[in-house]
Amino acid sequence: MTREHCDVLILSASYGGGHNQVAKALTQALKMQDPSIRAITVDYCDLLAPLLIRLSQFGYMQSLRHFPVGYALYYQATGKMSPDSFWQRRLNRMGYSELISLVNRLDPKVVISTFPLAAGVLSEMKESGELDVPLITVITDYCVHSQWIHPYTDLYLVGSTEMVDGLIERGIPSSRIAVTGIPILPYFYESYDPETVKQAYGISPQDKLVLFMGGSDGVFGSFRFGHILKDLPPTATALVITGSNQELFEKLSAISEKYPRIKPVRYIENVAAVMEAADVLVTKAGGITVSEALAKRLPMVIYKPNPGQEEANANYLWRHRVAIIAKGERRLKTAICRVVTDARFRERLSRRCEELGKPDAALRCARIIYRMLRPLPRSANFYKKTVRREIRA
Repeated sequence: MTREHCDVLILSASYGGGHNQVAKALTQALKMQDPSIRAITVDYCDLLAPLLIRLSQFGYMQSLRHFPVGYALYYQATGKMSPDSFWQRRLNRMGYSELISLVNRLDPKVVISTFPLAAGVLSEMKESGELDVPLITVITDYCVHSQWIHPYTDLYLVGSTEMVDGLIERGIPSSRIAVTGIPILPYFYESYDPETVKQAYGISPQDKLVLFMGGSDGVFGSFRFGHILKDLPPTATALVITGSNQELFEKLSAISEKYPRIKPVRYIENVAAVMEAADVLVTKAGGITVSEALAKRLPMVIYKPNPGQEEANANYLWRHRVAIIAKGERRLKTAICRVVTDARFRERLSRRCEELGKPDAALRCARIIYRMLRPLPRSANFYKKTVRREIRA
């Protein structure tokens, strides 16, 4: 076997876009710390049987669409599964031999997981003595679930202080938890001119911008969604990111010929700039998207959050008064109108977003990882104190 070398191995997954986005953000932030760092990202799904992955993804989407209560019950039932349980042990063997071969070939100094299944397998490897490097798990949601928690994980990077309490309740010592925020691309730390951004999309600088990010799975793909857009306040323009949903893009493009304040686009290259120009974001409650919105002080309306982690994320945002949860079309229209037309209410939400957001989350993570890679030549106690100081920063 040809033995390569990398400093950091990041295990991600193609389940949604969030895990890969976090991996990309960490890679960029590590390069900003030290351009010589070699970080390699591997999609953990590539190590598993392709048919198994396709079936599980299909089953996940179908359960959400046709039997959401069932998925909610499954999520709750597995929420406190013991690491020593039969089913958890079975999960921890998925891709085990393939991962051992990968680690032996790349010989990393630190292994990071942004995907819970990979975190479990890594912990199993370390327990068996087949891996002896620091293991870091980056939790990509604002809730604690047993699938993220494994006994041989050395450090958890989490999005909020509330999650610290949840992990401690599960037996994780506070010394193994760092509140960094969920890593987002470093360019969210930059500032943009809202007027310039609006003009680039043909939007009047005086208009309020309502940004819709529904994902490629057709979250806003119903026929009635067009009517919701038509009923927006007259001072508002809707910018709708349709992604790979070609049917939605064509439908909205036809509507926009009569209603020019509806502007569908397939993709946006600089999401950070558009979020800075927007006045409200209508979206699902994926951990990465809401973290990006918080970083840009952008109030949110969460539309019909899916059971499980999305619902938990939405409740976290609602508790901190940075988002409105809309479970029906009437509530959606009312919520958008309130945020668009009530400047004082909108500013209160924005201030709370600023208090909660961590635009430099990826850089915080990178500093901690860098200290693990490049420890100062001092005593072990000095090294531990240095890492703790970086965690608190």
